[in-house]
Amino acid sequence: MYEQKISAYATARRLGHRITVIGPELPEWAMPFVSGHVKVATDTVTEMAAALDELRRCHAIDPFDGVVTFWDHGVVPTAEIAAALGLPGGQAVDCARAGRNKAAMRERLAAHDVPCPASARVSDWPQLAAAAGRIGYPAIYKPTGGAGSAGIFRVDSADRLLPVYEEAAVYAAPDADTFFAYFPREFVYEEYVTGCEVSVEGVVSAGDIRISGVTDKVVAADAYFTEYQNSFPARLSEDERREAVDIATRAVAALGLDACGFHVEVMLTPAGGKVIEVNARLGGGFIASHLVPLAGGDDLLAAALDAATGRPVLLGARPDAGSCNRYLLADRPGTVRAWEGLDQARGMPGVVELGVLKKAGDPVALPPENFFAHQLAHVVTRGADADEAVRRAEDALGVLRCRID
Repeated sequence: MYEQKISAYATARRLGHRITVIGPELPEWAMPFVSGHVKVATDTVTEMAAALDELRRCHAIDPFDGVVTFWDHGVVPTAEIAAALGLPGGQAVDCARAGRNKAAMRERLAAHDVPCPASARVSDWPQLAAAAGRIGYPAIYKPTGGAGSAGIFRVDSADRLLPVYEEAAVYAAPDADTFFAYFPREFVYEEYVTGCEVSVEGVVSAGDIRISGVTDKVVAADAYFTEYQNSFPARLSEDERREAVDIATRAVAALGLDACGFHVEVMLTPAGGKVIEVNARLGGGFIASHLVPLAGGDDLLAAALDAATGRPVLLGARPDAGSCNRYLLADRPGTVRAWEGLDQARGMPGVVELGVLKKAGDPVALPPENFFAHQLAHVVTRGADADEAVRRAEDALGVLRCRID
């Protein structure tokens, strides 16, 4: 469950860094890697002010070299800490805030002529109805502070607008999950675009935007857009790859991100590429931690740590293989009773890692009640190319049986 986080911490230790965790708790899995823990919260303005005071005190005694996050919720606090301590990335606080709010992000991209879907910021029913009247259907409705593809709703027609509005008010709200506490009850209504969806992975340091590669994405054909597969490198023509890289580079420059990894989601449509989102951190879904290096690509975790500490960033490894991460999703709610086929799947060709996310006795829920509790297991595979890696992931998950009652 913590493989991606463990990979980040292990990389920092391998590079010779001493790790200090900043947060209210020190997870047990992190303890073997950590040298220190500053026990502070950063969720509110008051908490952040107190945290900065404590971090300044610590920095004066034993200076930090940099501050980094690999997760959405840490993007703005990381930039604020860097600014307070004079570390790389501290000049980009406003940029980090824009990158963390999907509406502000779209507004800044539009101001720099970066193509993206038509959208509007909404916080109540009259604003949503007005936005739908301008943008039309089908459309996407999602929280401005959401992350991890959670809280995304499709609106297919006018008669679905009010039901989706009411559904989102219940399930994409802080009362349902603290995941939605950022910019609470503020949403984006946006044009629904289709095409080939990819993500562009890279790192920016001292204004130098470096691209590592492009990842293929597969999203479930449901009303909540569950992302269940990533494969690397993306199976694109050279022209398509160039278009994705160009638009992602323009987006990162427009937001002014610095001293961080980035993960830019792009839809390659018949009318041209459009930026869906820019994330001021490395790609999740095992992309940065597993897929890129498994395919012979760059060590993105190391590159992001180098950027955060002001070191030169070198990217450009050419992948010589393919990799894939794929999730097994539940088709009904209930409780997991038993698994079959785990040992067989782990022994299949190309399987690098198979993780069980729901053990016997664990509850299972479907979106929108819970946007993550239907992920039962995942598999990471390697192949001669991305096609083979994808087939191997499909085959491995195909032998699994999860009994849910």
